[in-house]
Amino acid sequence: MSLTGLSRLALVAGILLGRGAKADTSAYRDAVLSDAPLAYYRLTEATIPTPDVATNSGSLGPTGNGAHFPGLNHQVPGALAASSDTAAGYSAIDVASTDGGVPTRVPYNAALNPTGPFTVEAWVKPTINGAANAQCPLINRVPDDLADLQGWDFFQGSAAEGWEFRMFNGSGSDTVFDLNGGPYVVGAWNHLAAVYDGLSATLYVNGVEVDSSAAPNGHHVPNTVAPLSIGGYSDGIQNPFTGAIDEVAIYTNALTADQLMAHYDTGTNGAPLLAYDTLVIADGAVEYLRLNEPAHDVATNSGTLGAAANGVVNTANGAVGPRSPVYEGLEPNNNAVSFNGTNSFIELGNPTGLNFTGHITLEAWLKPAAAQNALADVIAHGVNDTDNAEVMLRLTDVGTASARYEVGSWDGTNTYGASSNIPSEDLGGTNWVHLAGTYDGAGWNLYRNGVNIASVASPIGAVLVDNANWAIGARGRWKYAEGYPAAGQDRAYAGAIDEAAIYNTSLSATRVQAHYFAGKYGVTNPPSPFLTISPAGTNVTVTWLFGVLQQATFVAGPYTDLGSAASPYVVPASAVQRFYRVRL
Repeated sequence: MSLTGLSRLALVAGILLGRGAKADTSAYRDAVLSDAPLAYYRLTEATIPTPDVATNSGSLGPTGNGAHFPGLNHQVPGALAASSDTAAGYSAIDVASTDGGVPTRVPYNAALNPTGPFTVEAWVKPTINGAANAQCPLINRVPDDLADLQGWDFFQGSAAEGWEFRMFNGSGSDTVFDLNGGPYVVGAWNHLAAVYDGLSATLYVNGVEVDSSAAPNGHHVPNTVAPLSIGGYSDGIQNPFTGAIDEVAIYTNALTADQLMAHYDTGTNGAPLLAYDTLVIADGAVEYLRLNEPAHDVATNSGTLGAAANGVVNTANGAVGPRSPVYEGLEPNNNAVSFNGTNSFIELGNPTGLNFTGHITLEAWLKPAAAQNALADVIAHGVNDTDNAEVMLRLTDVGTASARYEVGSWDGTNTYGASSNIPSEDLGGTNWVHLAGTYDGAGWNLYRNGVNIASVASPIGAVLVDNANWAIGARGRWKYAEGYPAAGQDRAYAGAIDEAAIYNTSLSATRVQAHYFAGKYGVTNPPSPFLTISPAGTNVTVTWLFGVLQQATFVAGPYTDLGSAASPYVVPASAVQRFYRVRL
């Protein structure tokens, strides 16, 4: 090869800018934060999750413990005037139709379903008015799909109608008692109680009787199979309550009007004679959920939205993340999260600040497993239950010759986005891949290891997804999805993910490259020289820092991978002119 050929080789490879001084091991974090992501999950705190327990302080003890659904808002301000004790916050994925909830569920226990007297009590703070699909703060009855309803439930009607308490007789949907009363004020705490003495039922609001009946329609038939659920139906779909709930108690005796007024007075008194929990336990609560548990397995958001966009880690597998010295801009103890491709994910909810349109960047480091579902979401917003809104960064058509990385959105008719083939070494490989996708107002752009691998003009960027959540490692939960994901597996990703970020801006190609080099080399400028050539007798030696060496016989290509070539690579003497470049 002539020196002219060598010069051309240098021209094709591109001698890049100087590397500069080596930054510290937080260079990647600093580069990301300098671009103001709304959400940035470092995932260094990821551990093996333990159950998110709702602790029972009543006489049943741990057998009455419950479990909080992923996405419940922990430790919101509580109801009790004299205590800093906190409450649980409940929400609906689709506020318009109030579907898709995050209930607290207590497994069925016969002790919570007596045939004789009982009392149900809770503090409830609605944050929206009653909707047509009425919110259900408490339910302890068999599901709607069973022909004969058993047990009891509470519903929130309109502000004027107040609260509804129903007991069932086991014959169709017939009620033994259907009590109604209020009113209530949105944003204010209400003390609710329902008492059944074996003959009659009474509903109390704020210590005052608002409805009662001594004319039962048949006999009360207690629930025989279903869990006690707080904050909505136990399936996580129907009639979720929106607001806060505190101090839920169930008694197997009928509390008197004086006892309930004492509970209300104690809760609202800034200096009560007895602590509220002491009074509840003394009056015989078998189930007493204070709902004050701290946030559990948090995926901490380091972005500008702060704790409002914190997530919940739901995966049993941790992982070693990209670490220095191989990835010089990341800490030597940097962790990541591993996903099993079946039922592991990070729940992000759908906070207002993350539901936007237009410009967007989705970014993460990933190490995908060789085996994937056909659609494997890295970061996704939906798709929603009506299949007309989705935003995603994902792997698609894995297992076929068309396996691709993809970024884009879906409006119910068309997919807008950009995609590119997944290099074979990425699936099941040992190296971390930096993947980023953007929409810049003119089109979608996809980047792998700082290099633009696809750009497609498009009039549509990010779309609103009003009835589905964001998630990492799976499809975001939608309002009719029982559990998560639906049937335990939906667009679930297999492998490791780290440093996931969401922006409502479009990072430029220069900034995406800066992020990659910050992680790989600890600096935001590419190292120089990136690729070097030197004659070695009649041969040429090509040395490069990373990536896959490609070869062509013409400067304009086409280029093919030399997948087995390792740096330094000795090019054997040949009469055929060759050109080389590196694919990142």
